Amino acid sequence: MSDLKVYWPDSEPATAETLPDNGPATHNISSEPEIYSFAEWVDKLHRPGSNPAALRAHRLNANQICPDCRRVGVFPLMLNDGRLDGSGRLVPGSATLVGFRCETCSHEWPA
Repeated sequence: MSDLKVYWPDSEPATAETLPDNGPATHNISSEPEIYSFAEWVDKLHRPGSNPAALRAHRLNANQICPDCRRVGVFPLMLNDGRLDGSGRLVPGSATLVGFRCETCSHEWPA
């Protein structure tokens, strides 16, 4: 995997005098570029709990097959606490996901 490299323009290096006065400096100014790892950024972005919609989608995807009978007829079990839109219909993905139920063998397991 490669790293994303960002450099200051060659025209004029940043100095303490050219930076806006926002209080004490929180970073070092040097002539060497800082190299950030794209993999670290992606890991931080996809950390569990950082994005509830992504966590919900991951759980739905991971539980598509029944652990008992190995069939794909799995139905998500949700609480009746979802938000309603202006026409009174449930907003998809707004209800709390609590578990899954197999349509074939009626096996249930938590999310």
